[in-house]
Amino acid sequence: MNRNRCWNSENAVKYFAIAFILAAGGCAHEGKSTAQSPQAASQVHSPYDHLLPQTLPSEANRVEAPAGYSIVSPPGWEVITGSPPSYIKDDITDCLVLQGQPADKWTPTSISLDHLGPGEYPFYKDKLHSTQSFPEGWKNWKHCEFQGQPALAEFLPGFGSHQSFMGSYQPWLTESLFFERDGNGFMLHFVMKNADRNKPYYTGPVPIIQKYFETFRFTPPKTNSQLAPSLSSPAH
Repeated sequence: MNRNRCWNSENAVKYFAIAFILAAGGCAHEGKSTAQSPQAASQVHSPYDHLLPQTLPSEANRVEAPAGYSIVSPPGWEVITGSPPSYIKDDITDCLVLQGQPADKWTPTSISLDHLGPGEYPFYKDKLHSTQSFPEGWKNWKHCEFQGQPALAEFLPGFGSHQSFMGSYQPWLTESLFFERDGNGFMLHFVMKNADRNKPYYTGPVPIIQKYFETFRFTPPKTNSQLAPSLSSPAH
């Protein structure tokens, strides 16, 4: 398997596959610095801004996965929870997908929160704690802080059809953020359409999405041993 796991076409396909399978089966960025400063909304005039969250996060819209992690969903977005198919479960144990309106039939505006499995987590963890330069293929990844702890971030703005190379057209903005909590690895992704014929509209992280990233929380589920004392306590 190709171990270059930056957000490339293979991982984009994986992400959209997970979102589609979960939907069919029914089944934040608080820190001292980021890899790239968010772009002021007044600097951008995108025809796809109406697909972004239109309000700040509200705790009333917090959604939680059984594994103990949670995030606030934008109002009106579809919340998809569950486990990915078995053939990628080694990479992603479980996930939450928050899906807004699509710009077209191919490009949903989405935030996904992946709880990484034993195949994917060690790979990113090694890069997070390494003091070596990033290997080839990781040029867009940066060390940063998320909620006051070390993280890795990647931002790709996409490009328009006039900038395509040999028919390759990638109009999607993709933002990825890897971080650890209590021995667990997590990956936040944001995807939206960001280009048409010419240059991308957003050239830096989208401010309102950073606000939603900031709402990530994780409370590890209690183990049986932690529950045992309360279960065996005498009744009063």
